[in-house]
Amino acid sequence: MIDIDGSMMEGGGQLLRMSTSYSSIIGEPIKVYNIRAKRRDPGLKPQHLTTLTAAAKISNAETTGAYIGSSKITFKPNTIQGGDYNFDIGTAGSISLLLQCINPILLYANKKSRMSIKGGTAVKWSPPIPFLENIVYEVLHRMEATSRIEIIKHGFYPKGGGEIIQQTEPVTSIKPLKLTKPNIKQIKGISLCGALPEHVSTRQADSAEKKLNDLRVKTRIRPIVAHPVSESPGSFVCLWAVGDDVYIGADSLGARGKPAEEVGEEAAKRLIKEIRTGANLDQHTTDHMILPTSLAKGKSSFRTSSITLHTLTAIEIAKLFTDAKFNVIGKENQPGTIEVHGIGLEK
Repeated sequence: MIDIDGSMMEGGGQLLRMSTSYSSIIGEPIKVYNIRAKRRDPGLKPQHLTTLTAAAKISNAETTGAYIGSSKITFKPNTIQGGDYNFDIGTAGSISLLLQCINPILLYANKKSRMSIKGGTAVKWSPPIPFLENIVYEVLHRMEATSRIEIIKHGFYPKGGGEIIQQTEPVTSIKPLKLTKPNIKQIKGISLCGALPEHVSTRQADSAEKKLNDLRVKTRIRPIVAHPVSESPGSFVCLWAVGDDVYIGADSLGARGKPAEEVGEEAAKRLIKEIRTGANLDQHTTDHMILPTSLAKGKSSFRTSSITLHTLTAIEIAKLFTDAKFNVIGKENQPGTIEVHGIGLEK
């Protein structure tokens, strides 16, 4: 059994999610303690509990400590079982963070999977679902790992009520991620509002496009009104670069009292900042790639817009579970290159 101190380094839910993913895939039992110890409200929240129980169901795992507020759990996996699943976070908890844990597990299932998940599709401290669709999953597709998402209903804080359906094809092994100099040909994006006037999405889109003119790249942002109507009002802008060897995105979430123009401009500024580092991957997509590259068959190499504490934490977790070799070239909170010699895990 591998012991993981949940207060190490970044000290948030990422430690639990990644550890659970690795445990399920490799078949190694874990004990995680001091869960989310560096957060203002430590322990398991509904989102983390749903993620843990979902992983347990998929991998036929035995668990202890799986309750709200728990600071210590054990997780003993068995066989990963594909098929049809339904999960409900029960709050506006992030569906995308649940998928960050569950999707890698399902890649190593015995057959393809179909999941219905209810919760928040665009909430604070996590990427909106279109970010996964158009950036993270595009990188995984490059590595010959295929997952597809369909948004049934958008869900915002506080009521949530969003729903997605994801289908995942199992792999025998994952190919390494070898990226060279990025070449951006176009910027795409969506500006969405739910339970708000249509002009909100249009104003967000116009503001983002105006700021993105600084890049002098063809830009297309679609204003969308959520249908069916979301249970709580909300909005966001999600942007991504399209081209060769580039998987960079950025987003901004609307809030009460925050002008629509500010939402659009904020997302655009974030994307411009990421792109101007000359990176292949934005900092958040980088976090998602540590686990698959550690399991891939061969050497991965890519440039990230920022070597964050989140990324360094992910690397340390990978080292606890695998013999993957990492070479991080650059300083923390600066752009840099990450090289990974994966273990070539085969199902």
